[in-house]
Amino acid sequence: MPELALHFSVVFALTAPRLGVKRALLLSFMALIPDLDVLMYVHRSMSHSILILVFAYTLVLLAVRRFKPRCFSLALLGLLALLSHPVMDCFQTYTPIFYPLLDRSVWLSVDGGVQVSPVGLKPQVSAGVKDAPTVFKRFTVMDAPVFMGEGFLTSLLLIVVPLVAEFKFGSSKPVRRGVEGSPGDPAEALSTSESPVTKDMVTVVIPTLNEKEAIGKVIDELRAEGYENILVVDGYSNDGTVDIVRGRGVRLVYQHGAGKAGAIKTALEHVKTPYMLVMDGDYTYDPRDIKRLLAHTANYDEVIGVRVNSQNMGWLHRLGNKIINYTFNILFGAGLSDVCSGMYLIKTEILKRAELKSRGFNVEVEVAAYMCSYGRVTEVPINYRRRVGRRKLRSFRDGFAIAMTILSVARVYNPVFLFSSLAFAATIPGAILTLWQLYLRYVYGSEAWSLGVAWLGLFLLLVGLQGFTVATISLMLKRMEKRLVQTFKSGEGSA
Repeated sequence: MPELALHFSVVFALTAPRLGVKRALLLSFMALIPDLDVLMYVHRSMSHSILILVFAYTLVLLAVRRFKPRCFSLALLGLLALLSHPVMDCFQTYTPIFYPLLDRSVWLSVDGGVQVSPVGLKPQVSAGVKDAPTVFKRFTVMDAPVFMGEGFLTSLLLIVVPLVAEFKFGSSKPVRRGVEGSPGDPAEALSTSESPVTKDMVTVVIPTLNEKEAIGKVIDELRAEGYENILVVDGYSNDGTVDIVRGRGVRLVYQHGAGKAGAIKTALEHVKTPYMLVMDGDYTYDPRDIKRLLAHTANYDEVIGVRVNSQNMGWLHRLGNKIINYTFNILFGAGLSDVCSGMYLIKTEILKRAELKSRGFNVEVEVAAYMCSYGRVTEVPINYRRRVGRRKLRSFRDGFAIAMTILSVARVYNPVFLFSSLAFAATIPGAILTLWQLYLRYVYGSEAWSLGVAWLGLFLLLVGLQGFTVATISLMLKRMEKRLVQTFKSGEGSA
């Protein structure tokens, strides 16, 4: 049979020149999935049937089409990589490639060569199809080579050549360091468009706690951009932050309550302008990008700045941010990219109606949840710089707190969808148990399966499907409610 190295390297060599190394590696590992049956001491089981692989992978394609449509083409290539495995095996030995439609394993025998003799050269080509009954036989010990003999050299060349071509001859792509556009940049044209909100109508709120290295620079940049309504909410700094703020003549109040959430609640008691813009005081956010947010205040109640410079965040922070955004969007039916962003513009009166329960960095998530439920939210790209001073966010502790906040606010704003989604999670163990018992029953006979385990899997599967149905209906009703609220607000505004 083609050893694992060949299955991997052939797909890698075909895809790397076009898709790049990272995507080619992903597709190459997908090509190895059918041989996972060796973990069950079975070789060429149903995982080598292209019919079963296509049927199972259809669920993946539907999920990608629904949640990540930009990755649909890559997902289709993943299907081709997956199917390449049984096709290659067919040229080596009997493979159940059409099971269960055809209960016989197929072997495609193709040979070719040239016979050299005194008479001359005589080409020889032969092709044929062999078949045998499909038998899924369990092994006690099985030899599953990763590579053998000449296959090792072939696989090595198929992997090394694309890598050398990629790193030596590949064209270098410029790295995008920020969002500062050139005069012809559409983003810059948007940011300079006329805004219905003037700078005097906005109060810039800066929560601080021991930010003496950065707060002076932030205030100076804000004033250089023409923002005079600046409110610093300090969490009782002891490093001289307060002296720097007072030295620049900026309004300062001390917060009550814990963490950043306490600073936002305190700020709402002092802001008198129609709009407030929240930004961190650690120099990570660029005041020049505020005009991007102001340009959309006519149609939206909250405008979130999406951080595009992911290289200025740690990899763990980036990963956690993606998980949080994905979870938030599922539970609230939203499509936001950065609910944890520390720069956002919001209508003051609307935020005052919210009963914020958060205590720390998770306040941004709660604000976004409230606005997605009762207002209109959009987002624009902003620059994200390296922070100045000591980092206060702790990835695991604060990431867990944010995740818990998402579940908490989902329980308040969309409880039916939350609990039905949790019920839908029972589909996974239910499907695994059911398929496993069916596999044992129809491959090894009635004595190999457990009726009790099969009933348990079926029960969990039914509960999960019911949860999916209720979650879908709940999401539809929530969106309908939101449209009705927006229509009602529009009618009030026109009146």
